[in-house]
Amino acid sequence: MSSTKEYTKDHVARKKNPAAVALARQRMKQMSARERSAVAGLGGLARAASLDKEELTVIARKAGLLGGKARARALTKERRQEIARKAAAARWAKKK
Repeated sequence: MSSTKEYTKDHVARKKNPAAVALARQRMKQMSARERSAVAGLGGLARAASLDKEELTVIARKAGLLGGKARARALTKERRQEIARKAAAARWAKKK
């Protein structure tokens, strides 16, 4: 990719899949440092700074829902029970 490509937020915001990520990695290796920095500037903190509060809230909510499900899958039954006992103890401690 020797020509400078115009990257937009729409380009970055698409849902990612493993094949697309692998292809993007290959493309990034072929880009110049200037092109890579242009792409990087659209993601992460730079992108978050350009979004308004409602958009950030929607993104955070989606991430929280996905993260909670992933955490539940990763925990063992014993660990979930331990967390539940600790939460129940904290709730009862507040009532006293």
